[in-house]
Order: sequence, then structure tokens, then C-alpha cells
Amino acid sequence: MLVEIYGRIRPALTIVDGILAMEGNGPNAGDPVAMNVILASADPVALDATFARMVNLDPVSIPTCRWGQEFGLGFYDASRIRLLGDPLEGFINKKFRAERKPMLGSTLLSALPRMLLTKKPVIDVKLCVHCGVCVDACPVEGKALQFGQKGRKAPPVYDYSKCVRCFCCQEMCPRRAISPKQSLVGRLLMRV
Repeated sequence: MLVEIYGRIRPALTIVDGILAMEGNGPNAGDPVAMNVILASADPVALDATFARMVNLDPVSIPTCRWGQEFGLGFYDASRIRLLGDPLEGFINKKFRAERKPMLGSTLLSALPRMLLTKKPVIDVKLCVHCGVCVDACPVEGKALQFGQKGRKAPPVYDYSKCVRCFCCQEMCPRRAISPKQSLVGRLLMRV
């Protein structure tokens, strides 16, 4: 979606406020980490790739970098990026917690059902207080997440056939009771 937005509006300048970054399962359920940078570029792909390198990630594993370059929106290849300012090496955080598994190839993705491979939001019933913030946050028309027959006496229930995996529910949960989980098939395939 971000690649499509960039492709349509073609911003003249993209800025990243990296003074305080979010590692782990963010943005709401993540943990703040001081990166102490502000980045700006006319190339949004180079910008994403540069920050990826700062948190010790290969830009090829970042969908916005990979597809952004493929769609001609910029470059993730370090040899095509000219950096100005302080040396990048001084900002690299090798301990930054992030998903480090490689992105699945498009041929495999087209061969297997999407829902088996992508993570889905799951509610930890021990942490959920049935507040309904996640239900309100769900942007899907008709809601992919609603209270069931017990109403607010039980956690909301997902209709994964409607869920678009935006994780707005997880981001908004005040109790950090929602986290992304991958199916057994997805976990096995990611090991390959």
C-alpha cells in the first residue's frame, strides 16, 4: 500500500523522524529506542533502505524497499545511495529487535493461499479486558473483529476472512493483548 501511495503522489521530499524509534512489536506494543537521527531524501526507497541498514536489516527483506525499487520509485542498493552528514556506521544498532526473516518470493506467495502465510492478529485472553478499543479501531467495513454472543463478557472474536492484516487492533490495544501470530504452515515455510 505504501509503495502504491508513493507511486501516485510522488513526494518531492520524505522525512523520517528517527530520534526515537520503535523496536519489537510496534508501534503501540513496541519499545522505544533512541536512534538520534533525522533522515531526509528525495528517494523514499533509499530512505527506507538507509534506516533498515541502521537497524541491521537487509533492505531486500523490507517490502517497501524491494517493491519500491522494482516499481521505479528509487533504489535500495547502497552503491546507488549517496549519504550526506554524519557517517552511517555511527548510527547502526545491531541489537535492534525486528523481524529478520527473509521476505517470501512472489512465486511461492502466488502458489500458496495468502492467509496461510501471513501473520494474523490474535488476542491473549489473559490480558484482554474487553474494552472494545480494538473493535472500534478496525477499519474494515462490517468489522473483522466484533464481540460475540457473550458481548463484553468475553474477548472480541476475529472473522479472519474479513481481516486485512492492518494490525490497527494491535496498535490501539491499551493492554498489549493482541499480537501477530503465524500459522503452523507459515512457520514451517519460513524455516525453508
